Amino acid sequence: MDKSIVSKGAERFDADRLDLKLLGGFSNNVFECNRNGESFILKFYPSSVYSKNSIIAELDWIRYLHSSGVNVTPPLLSRNGKHIETINLDDEKACYVLAFEKAKGTFINVTDTETWNKDLFYKLGQTLGKIHGLSKRYVPLDNTIKQQDWNMGLLFRGDLNEVSEVVVKKWNTFVGELSKLPKDKNSYGIIHNDLHQGNFYLHKDEIILFDFGDCEYNWFIYDIAIVIYHAVQSIDENDNKGREEFAQLFIKTFLDGYSTENNIDSYWLTKLQFFLNYRRIYSYIYFSNFLSKEQKNNRKVKEKLNNMKNKIERDVPYLEIN
Repeated sequence: MDKSIVSKGAERFDADRLDLKLLGGFSNNVFECNRNGESFILKFYPSSVYSKNSIIAELDWIRYLHSSGVNVTPPLLSRNGKHIETINLDDEKACYVLAFEKAKGTFINVTDTETWNKDLFYKLGQTLGKIHGLSKRYVPLDNTIKQQDWNMGLLFRGDLNEVSEVVVKKWNTFVGELSKLPKDKNSYGIIHNDLHQGNFYLHKDEIILFDFGDCEYNWFIYDIAIVIYHAVQSIDENDNKGREEFAQLFIKTFLDGYSTENNIDSYWLTKLQFFLNYRRIYSYIYFSNFLSKEQKNNRKVKEKLNNMKNKIERDVPYLEIN
């Protein structure tokens, strides 16, 4: 992220420009800032990746979840009284800047069974179930606010030159199968679309959610698959037996919690493996297209991408589950 853009964004929200801490984000676009002695989060959304309409829709969805009792970090106003500040760039593009309250708590340590255990898996299921239940009743503040659908993201608009013909063919097969799936209010609505261990804190046994930048209309089962996909990565990839045992425990406990807040038809559970495999090919293509050259030349990243590619091309299931 360009330093001058970060500096201008910090100024718009009265943040101390000399006290910015990079937290990460896929494009190194998330910072912790200080304003009047209080920490908050500053996020930068390049217009080449995010449309202003999608950001407005994200903010409205967060507003609704917050007002409905979900533990999310609400947005903050700039010095100009705006939730979204726009920094115009030289190439006629822009960067949108938003600020959010800093979540209380800490990240989960997946090696610590005192916290990464059945109680948390159950609670995580409850949290996602509540979000999906609210999604069925959500009405935007005005009729101009609309989240994008599942097939309107970057991967569906750009080229796939960075991946093999075999992967592209399999990707097109997945997209074709998805296009045939039924949609109704009990199976399809706004989803978080990126709920994993890096997007929530635990505070006094409560899950605090943040980063709704990828939310969109999609199938609820895909949101469930995403949580499972990333949770399983807490077990070593070469430990197949360990992964399967963990997956069985996690899925059962997570779905038990989920069912206390939302019902999902058993038909969709039969699609779980399909959506797990879809998540893997989606992730592989996304990383292949949007990681920097420096990131892709990292030995561990290169090894991981090659491993994903080989399994996709050989149709190896992400998980062997019943």
